[in-house]
Amino acid sequence: MKFTATALFAAATAIVVSADTWKITSLDSGSRSNLCALQISTCQNNCGGPDQAPMAFCNTTTLGWGCGCLKKTPDFDTWNWPVPAADCKGSNEACVANCNVESGDRSACFVNCQDTHKCNTEDAPVSYTETSDVDTAPRYVGPAVSYNGDNLGDLNDGNDRSNLVASTDDSSGSNGSSDASDSSSKKSSDSSDSEDDKDSKSSDAVSVFKTAGLGLAASIAAAMVF
Repeated sequence: MKFTATALFAAATAIVVSADTWKITSLDSGSRSNLCALQISTCQNNCGGPDQAPMAFCNTTTLGWGCGCLKKTPDFDTWNWPVPAADCKGSNEACVANCNVESGDRSACFVNCQDTHKCNTEDAPVSYTETSDVDTAPRYVGPAVSYNGDNLGDLNDGNDRSNLVASTDDSSGSNGSSDASDSSSKKSSDSSDSEDDKDSKSSDAVSVFKTAGLGLAASIAAAMVF
């Protein structure tokens, strides 16, 4: 079979422009299941046993995970949890793969991958996989910041983060916990407003009662004069 120059050029171009785009759900089902099993067992061990970890979960489809203990706050560094660690590793592998297909200084590209993917440390890029419950899908892609709050720039893992702006919550990678906090604050505020309304109504009632009492006393006094 003969290949024309045009066909060969098209094939070569397709290889060059192709780039890896990392997403943790691209892992095969077996790897996702094993990763979730490790995530759950790590949480249970940190909590003190399966019966002490009511919020140890990991969705084998979305890789959304969470850990909550019965009698303590999990004291495991977020960047060392199995799912975030695997997310960092996959992003780094995509970064390196993309260096091999991009034009420019490959050596500098490899160094950038190494500098921006210090996995299993607080300098690792935040993994946006933690969720509030097993049915909530993770964000997956967020601003390129580390757990210590540093801006990492381009992770070169194929994900577009150009329009993402880092916030104070991004260094945790948590998804959904702030909603519960906001809800609690709102309930507290509503309760406070309700109590204020009650106090106001009670004060108004006392005022009306006093006014009515003064009027009645005046009427009695007038009757006694006549």
